[in-house]
Amino acid sequence: MRYRAPIVLSMVIIAIMILTGCSSNQSDKSTTRASETLTDTTSKDSVVQKDSRDSSKKLKKRKAQILESARQNRLFNAEKWLKSDYAFFKRPKPGRISEYDHIIKKMARRYGFDWRLIAAQIYTESNFRNAAKSHVGATGLMQIMPGTAKFMGYDPKLMIKPEVNIAVGCLYDQRMYSLWKRQTTDYNRLAFALASYNAGRGRVLRSYSTKDSITTWEKVHPNLPEETQSYVHKIYLKHEFYSKYLLP
Repeated sequence: MRYRAPIVLSMVIIAIMILTGCSSNQSDKSTTRASETLTDTTSKDSVVQKDSRDSSKKLKKRKAQILESARQNRLFNAEKWLKSDYAFFKRPKPGRISEYDHIIKKMARRYGFDWRLIAAQIYTESNFRNAAKSHVGATGLMQIMPGTAKFMGYDPKLMIKPEVNIAVGCLYDQRMYSLWKRQTTDYNRLAFALASYNAGRGRVLRSYSTKDSITTWEKVHPNLPEETQSYVHKIYLKHEFYSKYLLP
């Protein structure tokens, strides 16, 4: 009986050592797995960030190409056209373009656009004149046609109301932008959407050809009506102009 206690004690010590070893091995394995997971995640994040940077560079390059195309267009003098906006330089509040800014910001945010882009479009369409009406019946700030208003589910008579007019215009912009996702996902998409707003998507599609590699704005716009070419170029130039002076 006197030898049994040391034997039991030895067995207990051995068991503790074995358990400690197992626990240490499990901990090492967990640490290794966690380290590998972190490395994989970091690697994936780096790839995503690189892709994002590459995509951003491509978009900036494409935008620069369209802006250069706008500056070199033969249909209007870009510099003179921008300087002709005397009201902008005489505006009483530096951060404001028009009395409709609050509506433009609200609707642009709702439909996912830079409000300065929508303001540039409105300036090009009507020079911020709510009472503007074209010879073909387009009405208001964003020159909404009666047929377009009906197509978007609105009463054409309501187009004289600034908030409704801008809402329909932004909604139509969004629709055209979404439809062009089928053909392109880069910066050409915005140019094609704006051209569709002016001339109709069908007309722009007739000038677009994957078969002949006519898929960029630089290649498509010479085949569009001169009015549409000028329309898109003026919006791009005005958007760039507003972006220099106004916060997003």
